[in-house]
Amino acid sequence: MEFLTAGWMPIVVSAFLVWIASFLCHMILPHHKSEFRGLPNEDQFNETMGGVAPGLYMFQYCNPKDMNDPEVKARMEKGPNGILTIWPGVVNMGQNLGLTLLFYLVVGAFVAYIFQFAVGDAVTYMDRFRIAAILAFMGHGLGWIPFVIWFRIGKFWPNLLDSIIFALLTAGTFAALWPHATS
Repeated sequence: MEFLTAGWMPIVVSAFLVWIASFLCHMILPHHKSEFRGLPNEDQFNETMGGVAPGLYMFQYCNPKDMNDPEVKARMEKGPNGILTIWPGVVNMGQNLGLTLLFYLVVGAFVAYIFQFAVGDAVTYMDRFRIAAILAFMGHGLGWIPFVIWFRIGKFWPNLLDSIIFALLTAGTFAALWPHATS
């Protein structure tokens, strides 16, 4: 737990900076503006889906044992195919913002844990920056890629850009604020 006492400042500061950057990336910068669109005939859709329980749904859905069934194949080829998420009520922005900040704190804690072993008093600012950037990118930038590959949901380049920004902010914070650092 020494990494938490030694690295609490870069963990907290980097999490806060990334949290602010996430807001800027999603609300101010243009690269996420076209991610969501409204459905055609949304009122009819809402009426049809009104009784569906919250959850994650796939369409065209089939059991894996039925993948080679000609009817299933025809239905999938005809489409549409996708996934649908039904939320349990209205999105709680305050709760989600808090949980997002908590996630950034957890990423910072993992960066700090490995960072303490990878750096010493003798490394330069750029050495610390490089190590922290790689660690932070692993936390911010790799987890969403399999989801994009499999479900083709989300935009690759905007998410990659966000991940790089978050990693660079975390790296700068750790390189500058890690205790006993010398340039």
